[in-house]
Amino acid sequence: MRTAYPFSKVKDIIADILTTAINSGKGIEINTSSWRYGLTDTQPSREILTLYHDLGGEIITLGSDSHSPEHLYDHMSEAREILRSIGYKNFCTFSKMTPFFHTL
Repeated sequence: MRTAYPFSKVKDIIADILTTAINSGKGIEINTSSWRYGLTDTQPSREILTLYHDLGGEIITLGSDSHSPEHLYDHMSEAREILRSIGYKNFCTFSKMTPFFHTL
């Protein structure tokens, strides 16, 4: 059985990456394919989603990694609830590279 690499060992590196993204006006995506593939956590992990939020990150999108119609919008309700539980108030969609915020 494969064990997950401890987040504590890479947290500072990930924080630097996320800080750079935030300072550059970039965001991240929570991808719901983790449910379809039977993974034990979201992608990125809840720890990373929380860290991004704690660092002031606000631009977050929702994706399902759909490769077929039946996977469109798959597990979006669960993803939205996870984001709300972390403290996010909004998620983003984009038009012409401009983020638009929508209430969770």
